[in-house]
Amino acid sequence: MTGLYTDRVKRIFEIVSDKVNEHQAVTPLHLLLAMCEENTSVCAELHQYFMKQYGFSFLRVYEKRLQPFHPEPVTLDGFSFAMTPMTKEVLELAELRMNRYNQIKVNEGHLMQAILRIDSIIPELFTEKDIRMMEEIVCRARDMMVYLENYVVPKEVQQLSDVRKAAPEDYKAVLELVEKNFGSGWTEAVKNGMEHEDVSVYLAFQEKVIIGFACYEAHGLKRGTFGPMGVTLKSRQKGIGEQLLHHCLYELKKKRYKYAIIEGAGPLEFYEKTVNACLIPVLNERMKMEKEG
Repeated sequence: MTGLYTDRVKRIFEIVSDKVNEHQAVTPLHLLLAMCEENTSVCAELHQYFMKQYGFSFLRVYEKRLQPFHPEPVTLDGFSFAMTPMTKEVLELAELRMNRYNQIKVNEGHLMQAILRIDSIIPELFTEKDIRMMEEIVCRARDMMVYLENYVVPKEVQQLSDVRKAAPEDYKAVLELVEKNFGSGWTEAVKNGMEHEDVSVYLAFQEKVIIGFACYEAHGLKRGTFGPMGVTLKSRQKGIGEQLLHHCLYELKKKRYKYAIIEGAGPLEFYEKTVNACLIPVLNERMKMEKEG
């Protein structure tokens, strides 16, 4: 499996490969059901939703609707299973969505978006409510929580000199970086962080050029929050995001917060692995709203 996919998506593919034999082809519905069986983070919440709706047998019920045989299955490098042309199209669209969001790995959200857009059988099998909940649980940016009581900044992060808190004179350069690399959606939050009496933005540098930023207590000036954060595309996968995250969380810990809230986290696995962040559930609240609405 190539490095194009997150570890969670790779596990989804592994589950799928166990479901088909050498004469079968993986369909998009295989992928969707494998998400439920992967059963971690948003996939666990997806699994919980279907169990509440349809009971413990829901996986077996839907698996009966699978049509894994295809007269002209296709294969892709790095995959241990054959797939239908529609599944290949799903993977291609998921990669396009990854690129659209300026990310470097296909995650479960990209995959679900592609499945719901391409697979014509989904509306036949699932209700409109089901599809809305799939989108809400898996495709939307989600809030996460970090327990700060036992949080300790790694020593190697404390010793680095290429990350520092922003100064007022960085204002123009930071905004230019954000608008050029991440669009205008984060501009207001970054302005909030830069305009604090005690600036709440950290910057990462390479040869005196800003290559990344991270904010805390900047989303509407909400207390105890982290985000947004961004690292330029060429500088990713070098530990810069981890450094920025740790510096900001340490600032929140110094303020004696018990928990930090990561608002609208995109790469969930990054936060899960780096600081043991936990997903804040939306399922019960959304189902209650659906029922009342």
